[in-house]
Amino acid sequence: MDKRLQLKDIIKQCEQKFGRGNSENWKHNDYLDFSRSIFEETKINISHNTLKRIFGKIATDKYYLPQQATFDALTEYCGFDVTEHSGENLTPEKPLFDYVKSKSKSKYRIGLIAIIILALATFSYLFFSDSSFNEANNGLKLTSSEGTLPKTCFFTVNVPNVSDSIFVDFGDKSDLVYLQPSQKTVSHTYFLPGMFDVAITDRIKKIVKSKVFISTNKKWYALGFQRQRFIPKNYYAYPAKKSSDSLFYITNSQLLKNGIDTIQPFFTRLCNYSAIKYKADSFIFETTFKKDYKKEGISCNGLVFKISGTDKSLRFNFVDPGCSSRITNIISEKTINGLSHNLSPFVMDFQKWNTIKLINNDKKLSLFANGALIYKTTYKVSLGELRGLFAEFERNGYFKKCSLKSLTGEELYVF
Repeated sequence: MDKRLQLKDIIKQCEQKFGRGNSENWKHNDYLDFSRSIFEETKINISHNTLKRIFGKIATDKYYLPQQATFDALTEYCGFDVTEHSGENLTPEKPLFDYVKSKSKSKYRIGLIAIIILALATFSYLFFSDSSFNEANNGLKLTSSEGTLPKTCFFTVNVPNVSDSIFVDFGDKSDLVYLQPSQKTVSHTYFLPGMFDVAITDRIKKIVKSKVFISTNKKWYALGFQRQRFIPKNYYAYPAKKSSDSLFYITNSQLLKNGIDTIQPFFTRLCNYSAIKYKADSFIFETTFKKDYKKEGISCNGLVFKISGTDKSLRFNFVDPGCSSRITNIISEKTINGLSHNLSPFVMDFQKWNTIKLINNDKKLSLFANGALIYKTTYKVSLGELRGLFAEFERNGYFKKCSLKSLTGEELYVF
């Protein structure tokens, strides 16, 4: 996708994230607050005047684009995935060339065709000889690991001969790691369990992909963290157990003792990632929960659950009233977001006990909330074999149960 088209989508997602409506109605103080909000999340300072230029409040050149660092900060702030949106629209908004009118239209057409052919030939040469991997000679492979949770993984890499800088994306929202041209190995410590897509990337596209599985060894774990990119600085993990009243809850005092500021946004997660030789395209998932109640302020908090297979995953979000546009649900190869779909059935009253039940019957999904069917769909690409699941609160909450069973009732993951 052209960068200007990407920026339009990023602006829309930033508006949704900031939560003050259409940016056309924002005032000076809104841009000051927006600048502070971006800095709190990304540690990158974008002036309010720069934000006004980007959002059209201050006149700019027709083809104005912010600096790459500013572009990256906005991308990180709103969670926009550049790799998922690249290649969707190859038509640039700005013409590549301006031509002077010619007396002979036929000569003009011939010249234009010749230029296009030359450009395509040049692109093909550069792309295939410089920017892509020869799979026989290049790759990314997990060779060994150390520990359980946290777990350090060691990869061998064969870096392609490219003109641009390339990096490793370890798939856990940690910072990209720059690869030296002659580098042959790279390591990374995972603090979260799960299935992660690891890739060598030039920041625009992923060149080579691999997968890594971080297991909890048949145990349920409780996790608390400020933001994933702040891990391990603001991070808490321990084997999860129910209390005497058969509930699970991470108290605010536990979180505070482990460096997690409960005034700021934070997340708590219950998870079990253990390899099971069972196809993930047929199961019954069920969880019963309620959230803590935040007495002051207006916010959009919720619960998300994810079921991971070796190949794909399912991810569903539930939110407070008025916040359904923030939802993005992932169903194997499909992504359903609240900006282009009415996802109001995923709104919940979190102060009450709620039960979510998902039935997957050979890639046919039926999702129930408190006994009522709220969503049905199908998908095509298999999830592969089961690898685990998590249920996560934005802020905090209580679980009565969390389980995943086969369609015949066999217990696969039961808390």
